[in-house]
Amino acid sequence: MRKTIYQGKYITMSTETIANHIYERVTLRPGIKIIPIKNNKILFIKEYRQHEKSSRLKLVSGWVDKKNKSVLKIAKDELREEASYQAKKWSLFHTRQTPNQTIESHTDYFLAKGLTKLPQQKNPDNDIVEEVIFLTKNAIIKKLRQKKITWDDDIAVVLMYFESLSL
Repeated sequence: MRKTIYQGKYITMSTETIANHIYERVTLRPGIKIIPIKNNKILFIKEYRQHEKSSRLKLVSGWVDKKNKSVLKIAKDELREEASYQAKKWSLFHTRQTPNQTIESHTDYFLAKGLTKLPQQKNPDNDIVEEVIFLTKNAIIKKLRQKKITWDDDIAVVLMYFESLSL
C-alpha cells in the first residue's frame, strides 16, 4: 500500500513497500502537450521559465488543473495563452502513460491544425514567451544536435508524428 509523503499542486511523492523493499515514487499531475502544425512545420515556443531561471524551446503545454474544463479545452486555452494561436482542427495524437514506474505520468498530445494568429496574449503563468517559431523536421534535428532543443518524450512524439506522415 502506498503512503503519501508529500502532496503538492503538481506532484505527489509516495513510498510503497513491496517484498520488504521500499520503493519511492513521484506522480505528476496529468498534462497536455500541443503539436501545432502549419505548412508541415511544428510550432515551438522559446519560453523563459521563472523557476528554471533559463529559456528553452518547447512545445506548448499545460497541466490538467482547471476544474470543470475538458482536457481539449485546456489544450485550446494553452495554445492561445502561450503562443497566441487558435486552431480549427484538433485531434488526440498520442497518450503517454507510465503507471507503476518510479516517475508516473499521463500526458495527452494533441495535433492542432488550421492555425490562426491571435493578438498577443498575456501568459497567466508569468513565464515569458520570448519567441514563437515553426520548425521543419530537419530543423528540429539540427537543433537537437546543437543542443538547442532537449531530447525528451516530447521530441520523440514530434518525430513519431513526422514518421506517421510517410506511412
